[in-house]
Amino acid sequence: MKFWLIAPAGVLLFGLGACSTSNGNDSTGAGGGSSTGGSSSTGGSTGDGGGTNSGGASGSTGTGGGGATGGAGNAAGAGGAGGSAGGGATGGAGGSTNDASAGTGGASPDASSGGTGGSVGNDAAAPLTITATDVGNFNGAFLITSCTSAGTGFDCPNTAPAQVGCPQTAWVPPDGVPASEVTGTTYSEVFNVAGGDPSRIYDVTVRVRGQVEPRTYTGGQSLIKGAAGTGQADPNGTNNLLQIGGQPGTTRVDYNVFMLTIAAPQGAAPIPGRDGGAEPTFYAFNSVDSAHEGNHFNFQVDETFTFRVRPGSKVTLTNHDSNCIAIKNCGNGGPYGFASAALCEAQARTIAGVTLPATFRGNALPNGGSQPFQTQFLNFQVTNIVAE
Repeated sequence: MKFWLIAPAGVLLFGLGACSTSNGNDSTGAGGGSSTGGSSSTGGSTGDGGGTNSGGASGSTGTGGGGATGGAGNAAGAGGAGGSAGGGATGGAGGSTNDASAGTGGASPDASSGGTGGSVGNDAAAPLTITATDVGNFNGAFLITSCTSAGTGFDCPNTAPAQVGCPQTAWVPPDGVPASEVTGTTYSEVFNVAGGDPSRIYDVTVRVRGQVEPRTYTGGQSLIKGAAGTGQADPNGTNNLLQIGGQPGTTRVDYNVFMLTIAAPQGAAPIPGRDGGAEPTFYAFNSVDSAHEGNHFNFQVDETFTFRVRPGSKVTLTNHDSNCIAIKNCGNGGPYGFASAALCEAQARTIAGVTLPATFRGNALPNGGSQPFQTQFLNFQVTNIVAE
């Protein structure tokens, strides 16, 4: 078998419309020419909408009422002519998406209509964050299964430094995922979803890259696509082995589980699925068919998917290996059957765009984290977070 690893912000800017008024009063005096109304004040400058997260501020009302009437002269000087109607200020330009009500147009002080309302703006909630107290940000997180010794021409032990033997107690997966296998080498990283607007659902899009050994899963949907999109895992290309929904299979429990699970906020109802069913809360990243499971493969993967959460949810990454043995990274091809560990490692691949850390979970990785000496790992990169 094998081993695993597991290992977004808004600003409100408000533009306020500046208004100016003028008095059109003549000084008192002979009736003289009627005092003209003050120059008609223009409507307030357009109220800018808030920044991308704020609702568009209402455009301020054009303050130009008619010009003030001229004071009466000694003679019956006519009052100043009314100033022209202030053109109502246009409403604040809206933020980028929806929530706050649109800015209202400036009120009409005379005959002119008020300004146009601003477009709908974003809410002003704090940005959504997904972080763990022990490993930090979900964006950039790793799951890593490293060899603790050279092993053979295709596998190696992956026990943690403080682990005694390969624990045979029953594995209890997070969030009620059923299982019928022993604990072995297992660890989880728990990320708390915070910030955002608690009344809204957020779509989190993630790209997952790495190299993993295969496992079957039951229920849900397995993509199982190779580099050519053939529907079969390709040991010589880059694969999408994403599993959406379901649970770990029970036929070859000696092969690794790499999974992400989502728990709703305490007391909250589950998020309804887009298709009317239940929203998936289980994802795995090494799902294959039975023809590939149980063989000495280590697949390169590149998978992108979107999961949905509310603030207050928990996202857990789990790496589980019941027999504490991981299929090594022996490069393309497979099933592996090299005569020695050195021959296997000489073929090891690297994953472009991913740099492994020198240490993981407080332990130094072989060769300072150089990829060719790793067995299996996954790297999680958040590419987008959008409020529905």
